Amino acid sequence: MRPCATSLESELSPKELDLLLSTIRKNTFPGKHLEIGTAAGGTLWRMINARCSAGQRPSPAFVVVDPMTYFRGQLDTVKKNLAIHDINPLSVDFRVSTSDRAFRLAAKNGERFDFIFIDGAHKIKHVMADLRWARLLNPNGILMLHDYEARTPAVTLPVKRFLKKYPNYAVLGQADTLIALRKKTASRRREISAMDRLYALMLSPVLQMKASWEKWRKKLSS
Repeated sequence: MRPCATSLESELSPKELDLLLSTIRKNTFPGKHLEIGTAAGGTLWRMINARCSAGQRPSPAFVVVDPMTYFRGQLDTVKKNLAIHDINPLSVDFRVSTSDRAFRLAAKNGERFDFIFIDGAHKIKHVMADLRWARLLNPNGILMLHDYEARTPAVTLPVKRFLKKYPNYAVLGQADTLIALRKKTASRRREISAMDRLYALMLSPVLQMKASWEKWRKKLSS
C-alpha cells in the first residue's frame, strides 16, 4: 500500500508545496485548473484551498485526470480527503481515465485550462504524452511538473526537449523537483509531435534497462 493511502498527505516536499500554492495564489486564474495524477488528494485539497484563499471559488471546478489504480480504493480515498478538509467532492471534475484517453476527449471538446499540474506516470512515453495537454493551456497560463531532477531522466529529457522546441515557454522557478513554466504566448505549432512521441518510445527501453541495472547494482553493493 502506498504511504499516502493511509497518511492522506501530499507526495510533494514542503518547498515544492510552497512553490505550487504560492503560484496559484499569485495568479488567481479564472479558468479551469487541471491535475494529472492525484495520488490520495493531499496536493489537490491544498490547491483548491489556495485558490479560494486568493478570492477565487473552486468553480469552474478543478479537473482531475487519473485512472485511479495507484492503490486500492484510490478514488474513495481522494474524496474522503477532500471532505475532511471541508471541500465538496462534487465540486471536482474527476475523470477516471488514462491521460491519453482524457486528452483526446478534452481536445475534441475544445477545452482550455489556465493551470496544469502534471504528476502522473513517470515513464518517458507517458511524460511526453502528458505534455500534449500544454496544447490546451491558455497563453499566460502555468504548467508545472513534478520529479524534474537528474535521477528521473524520463521526466527531465522530455521537459528539456519541450523547452528547446517551444521558446514561448519560460521557466518561472523550481523548488526541489517541481518546475514551473509559463506559456508566454500561443504556440506556433502544436505541442508534442509524432516525432516527439517516437523519440520517447525509442528511449523508453534504454532508460528501463538503465534503471534495472541501477537496482541490480545497489543490491550487489548492499
